Amino acid sequence: MTNYTTKEIEDAILSALADRLGSYVKTIDSYQGQLEADLEKFPWRLPATLVMLRETSVEKATSHTYDLSLTFTVIVADRNLRGNREGRLSNVGIYRMLEDVRGALWDQDLGLDINPLTLVKEEAVLNNRQMVVFAADYQTQMVVCLG
Repeated sequence: MTNYTTKEIEDAILSALADRLGSYVKTIDSYQGQLEADLEKFPWRLPATLVMLRETSVEKATSHTYDLSLTFTVIVADRNLRGNREGRLSNVGIYRMLEDVRGALWDQDLGLDINPLTLVKEEAVLNNRQMVVFAADYQTQMVVCLG
């Protein structure tokens, strides 16, 4: 039983995404900002895949152990000036990116002593003529020993 830091798990997620999407996604990075505000500035080269810790919850298991649940959000963004349909369906579109994220993360333990990641949900964040953005939540659990 290993106590991993959030950064270690996030780094493993980023590595898995880079292995799977690195040939066509220009930005694969950690993100802890306000997406709506940052989209205006486009601080990333698109297409982009961003990972952020969304939620942590804890449940006591025994006197010195806890079940720690971590939910990470993977944001995929692509700009396509040919319109939102093309941005979703083209060879390097959002749908392909989401499928590759699933292939990299879903039911994977990333070589760590954690429960395999579970896909919780995928949802559209933005879909307009210039850009398509989706968010996918993945959850894992691990046992944390204190003391």
